[in-house]
Amino acid sequence: MIGKGEILVIDDFIDLEYQEKIKDNLMGDNNFPWYYIDDVTAAYEDDNQGRPGLSHVYIEYNDDKTSDIVSDFHDLFIPMLELACETLEIPSARIIQGRSFMQFPLNLQSDEDDTPHIDLDEGERHIVVLYYVQDSDGDTVIYNQRTESDTYTVKQKVTPKQGRVVIFDGGQYHTAQQAINKVRCIVNYNLA
Repeated sequence: MIGKGEILVIDDFIDLEYQEKIKDNLMGDNNFPWYYIDDVTAAYEDDNQGRPGLSHVYIEYNDDKTSDIVSDFHDLFIPMLELACETLEIPSARIIQGRSFMQFPLNLQSDEDDTPHIDLDEGERHIVVLYYVQDSDGDTVIYNQRTESDTYTVKQKVTPKQGRVVIFDGGQYHTAQQAINKVRCIVNYNLA
């Protein structure tokens, strides 16, 4: 099990053939169903930064705290999630939600990071399994803070690299830096 505040960064978490299968499904010519969102980290919030991207939901988290599989593509990630459980030495985990995001270089005038956030409500214990589909810029920034703050201090930055997974305590506020040179594509699952 991952400890409070712990962060694991594992390169080549899955074999190259599986890496390429994921990349081909999400970024290849097979018409993967991406959906536009007006802000990758704070979509649907009135005061978001307006940093658009594409998303795809595999497992939807409902207001009543249940989860539903809403995408046939979820099955693609089951072996990776089983490996995550094995790595954490837990027999299995409940999948709370699963999504992918694709961010394009926006040529922003600001170098401000995206809005710090946690994927679920504060205090709702969960583990983040964040997988990078391809090499990119646009680091993931994980902060020391576990509650919303006016000032965040960086605990660790992780650069997107194909095959790399970051597994961390979901209570840590985190965000992404904007990609400048290459498309940033990630798979994000939250486990309980």
